[in-house]
Amino acid sequence: MTQTIESLSTRSLETVRIPMRDGVHLSAVVYRASSDQGQPVLLVRTPYNEQMSRSLPILPALEAGFAVVVENCRGTGSSEGELRAFENETNDGLDSIAWLVDQRWSSGQICMFGASYLGMSQLAVSGHRPEGLTAIVPIVATNSYRDGLVYKQGALQLGQGLGWHTLKTAQTLGERAARGEDIAAKMGAFISMTRDMEATYRTLPLTDLNAITDVLPSWKDWLHKETDADYWKQIGYTQHRARTEVPALHVGGWFDLFLGGTLDNYTTIAQKAESPEARRNQHLIVGPWTHTDQSGAAGELHFAAGAAQAIRLEEQQLRFLRESVDGDATSLPPVQIFVMGANRWRAEEEWPLARTQWQKWYLQADGGLGQEPGGKNAIVEFVHDPHNPVPTVGGGTLINGGPDGGMEYMPGARDQRVLDGRSDIARFTSHVLADELEVTGPLTVTLHASTSAHDADFTAKLVDVWPDGRAMGVADGIVRARYRNGMDDAVIVEPGEVYEYTIDLVATSQVFKKGHRIRVDIASSNFPCYDRNSGIRKPAGDVTEEDFVTAVQQISCTASQPSYIQLPVIPS
Repeated sequence: MTQTIESLSTRSLETVRIPMRDGVHLSAVVYRASSDQGQPVLLVRTPYNEQMSRSLPILPALEAGFAVVVENCRGTGSSEGELRAFENETNDGLDSIAWLVDQRWSSGQICMFGASYLGMSQLAVSGHRPEGLTAIVPIVATNSYRDGLVYKQGALQLGQGLGWHTLKTAQTLGERAARGEDIAAKMGAFISMTRDMEATYRTLPLTDLNAITDVLPSWKDWLHKETDADYWKQIGYTQHRARTEVPALHVGGWFDLFLGGTLDNYTTIAQKAESPEARRNQHLIVGPWTHTDQSGAAGELHFAAGAAQAIRLEEQQLRFLRESVDGDATSLPPVQIFVMGANRWRAEEEWPLARTQWQKWYLQADGGLGQEPGGKNAIVEFVHDPHNPVPTVGGGTLINGGPDGGMEYMPGARDQRVLDGRSDIARFTSHVLADELEVTGPLTVTLHASTSAHDADFTAKLVDVWPDGRAMGVADGIVRARYRNGMDDAVIVEPGEVYEYTIDLVATSQVFKKGHRIRVDIASSNFPCYDRNSGIRKPAGDVTEEDFVTAVQQISCTASQPSYIQLPVIPS
């Protein structure tokens, strides 16, 4: 204890105002050595309040020889300006780095660290190669604001989008109250909205959520700009990532909604960066984690060996940053993954794994799942009613709670038996496995399917069926029919016409044990994780209850038009 007190007495804490190019000043707290001797700087840029910054590794970073700067993004905390989600993070980040390089107590080496929005703010600048940027640690960060954060294969990520805006509305109103503003009316409307989130999820049109839109403009922006490719390109970093020239440690979770972004950020820079050194210095860690929980508890399963503490994650992150600053070769392996089912960590040389054996497991009209396609007239049919959508049960979500005070919406592996009895889910189950089967890598489901409507969603879920009957979700995905070729290429959906759909379930690392069965569930909704498709091609923000069309969906399981899941099998 005495040593800690003496150590802290040699450090200083100060609040600074960092100027931006447009005259706005951002507020930041600087933790550093009391002397003016130059130190490498660990920059954290956050839109969240001070309470949410208390888990940052400030003291360990100071002990590792860094000065730490925690900066409030524009329009948050004590920073000037207006928060418009993601729109200013590139310029503000670049200006902040340039200011830090010039400080007398800075060595001119700037590292960045943080999760979610804090991770995205790193990628917003790394591809612009600012002078002084030395290394980054983006944790659970998307690869695309539109196609990974707001929408997924065309479907609006309603639960997480509304959840984030609810959080930021509460924080923004609190900050305004602290400045002496009268927030009574807006806070009253906000409290009324949050009393019944089930009703809020069902509010239509979605642009009518005035308790949020009167405080944060981004909710309406995201809805109105569904197909505005120029807007998303202007504020995004997708096209700049490959220009990243600094070492990066990408951290994700198998049950994180941005898992696809984490994996794509890693592979994009590791494979496409201009210099061999930049490609070689990309690293990836993926655990059995959700977006906000690295304890090893994910839904209804607990992976004790999967906790971040089990691999000393914080120590690895700081060691990576210190080695990058010192110019040393990193001691981290290229890839570290937690293999669920086997419940162990494993180091790998690449992602996806070079030894993968890609296997197609076909959906069969009798409800089976196997390695042979079906017969000539094999069709599976179900009726989808958007008034009564299939409820979200776990997965890569960022939603609190569930119906009637439950936890079904929350992320992780959850038992799908709560959905038994629904006629709007088609289930395809393998025989009992005679030997264990490891599935590690990217996952896709290919459907040949038709709908009686002019648009539809198709969802797919990979499920691990245990001998005791539990049906634990492993991974899931969705595609909106009119956006099957991408959101910049909306296409016609003719009722009754069979089209090929590829549903991205992102990835997993899961051992299906001997005695278990593999199952694939197909439906047309996953609510409130995603919005409800009207069936008439309306933009998500404009749909009303009167627009909903009940539709007949048909899945082809024939040899000529097969439907299947592609499993990345790892030989034992």
